[in-house]
Amino acid sequence: MIVWILFITAVLLFLALDLGIFNKTPHIISSKEAGMWTGIWASLSFAFSGVIYWLYSTNFINNPDKLKPTVAAMKYITGYLIELSLSVDNIFVIAIIFSAFKIPQKYQHRVLFWGILGAIIFRGLMIFFGVLLINKFTWTTYIFGAFLIYTALKMLMNGEDDKFEPKKSFVYKSLKKLMPI
Repeated sequence: MIVWILFITAVLLFLALDLGIFNKTPHIISSKEAGMWTGIWASLSFAFSGVIYWLYSTNFINNPDKLKPTVAAMKYITGYLIELSLSVDNIFVIAIIFSAFKIPQKYQHRVLFWGILGAIIFRGLMIFFGVLLINKFTWTTYIFGAFLIYTALKMLMNGEDDKFEPKKSFVYKSLKKLMPI
């Protein structure tokens, strides 16, 4: 449990440093600056594989499977690289969202930061309450399945002629009541 508390604390610390200190004032991030920060965060991620190696080489983690430290570190690095490569498609989605909402470049980092943080929190809540619902009422899996099929059919039937107007969406109108957009 101590390892998880330390890990979550480190993640929260890095998030606070990123938005609160390093990017406190909104500015346009150059390619050079983006590359530098990518290198820093990737280096920290690879350095964390050393922490995993150390944890598995000591008796700090109760490991019933007797996973070797090198195997544990390689599994982490493999997972990290897979997630990194899978996240590339998010860049295109983010670029589309930024252009659709006409977000100025100097605010894009802040919007992206809070968007990702919100997505993590809401994804966690959805998973938690979804599992709670399914464990309590097993028949809800049919409702979730029907919703997925309905969504897939709706996506399949909508042509490319239908233009999405973000300013006419329910989310945009609701947020506009709460904060200036």
